[in-house]
Amino acid sequence: MKKVILLLLAGSLLIFNGCKKTGPQGPAGPAGQNGVDGNANVNGSNPFTVYAADWTWSAANHYYSVSFNVPAITPSIVDKGIVEVFISYATNVWTNLPYTVGITQTAFDFTDNTLTIYVLNSDNSTPANPGTQIFRTVIISASQKQANPKTNWKNYNEAMAAINTVNAPAVSQ
Repeated sequence: MKKVILLLLAGSLLIFNGCKKTGPQGPAGPAGQNGVDGNANVNGSNPFTVYAADWTWSAANHYYSVSFNVPAITPSIVDKGIVEVFISYATNVWTNLPYTVGITQTAFDFTDNTLTIYVLNSDNSTPANPGTQIFRTVIISASQKQANPKTNWKNYNEAMAAINTVNAPAVSQ
């Protein structure tokens, strides 16, 4: 029993001895974007516009679509994170996708580095060309999702309040 106590005491001394300060504190790290602390785990895009000519019609599938290269959608995000897409139907009012008006639905899908937005009719009829639309994305890592379990990520304002910053990822066709 004495050997066990001595081993525990020796182990404790090694652990606490390894925690002492050995040098001066380093310099402060850089401030976030524009002097505001950032969050590397969340990306909120600036609004981006899809014009009528950008939509591609798929006769075989009866939908319009447009795809974007989004490097912030990594394999880790695809596996365990969240990607939300919001559409603006009024100034500064963001509605999450999928969004349905009558029989026309605007939805999205994502894979590694790619975001695709679709517009289709629920009765499989031909939808009108969606015309010019404005979108935003929010990309959340698993750790950020876990750190904010009560956040409704489908609500743009609530998502932005939870992350307290907007880091604009690249969104390009």
